[in-house]
Amino acid sequence: MKRMFSEVEMSRDVAIPAKHLKGHSPPHQHILTRLLQDLLHEKACREHGFYLAITALKSIGNINNNNNTDDENSQADTLTFPVSFTCRTFLPSRGNVMVGTVMKLLFNGPNGAATAVLISSGPLRYAYLSYLKMPDYHFVPAKSEEEEEACFQKDDLTKIAVGVVVRFLVLGRRFKVSPEKRRTDVYVLASVDGDDSLGPVSLTGCDRPYM
Repeated sequence: MKRMFSEVEMSRDVAIPAKHLKGHSPPHQHILTRLLQDLLHEKACREHGFYLAITALKSIGNINNNNNTDDENSQADTLTFPVSFTCRTFLPSRGNVMVGTVMKLLFNGPNGAATAVLISSGPLRYAYLSYLKMPDYHFVPAKSEEEEEACFQKDDLTKIAVGVVVRFLVLGRRFKVSPEKRRTDVYVLASVDGDDSLGPVSLTGCDRPYM
């Protein structure tokens, strides 16, 4: 079984507008800030999963000027720095057990019944738990707006509902890539079937149990 957390060494080019670096030498803080912004925006990659934190800055290479201009006052110049660093990453794989919080019930069954829930765990916002993967639970609709919300419930009254912390097994994952936004997200298929340790757990509330 693969570990969910890794420390990986990465390299990438970090682009900084030249005007932001005037009067700053060395410009390490600007480069690190831009690198963090880039990773936050991209969110994840297929190879390593979610970017959690930069743990070490290995090296910053020589400047590459991306603009062919002789105008020293040009505001459009972009300087590129090759950067090597280590990053803590998180990638759930088949067979991993995770803990997260139910964020939403998906109502797309007959007569308005819910057929699944979405679970959030740390940077993972989309763990899909189908009713087929919680066979001991049955859907209980809300009786009125004033009473309890709809949920999935077992005969012993154990519930899976919005706000409930759930331990689940990862059955699979897929990636959603938005090229125009340069952003990657990760989705997993979850299950609470076949193991008594899976299902609602008594935690006091954090959907980021490992951070």
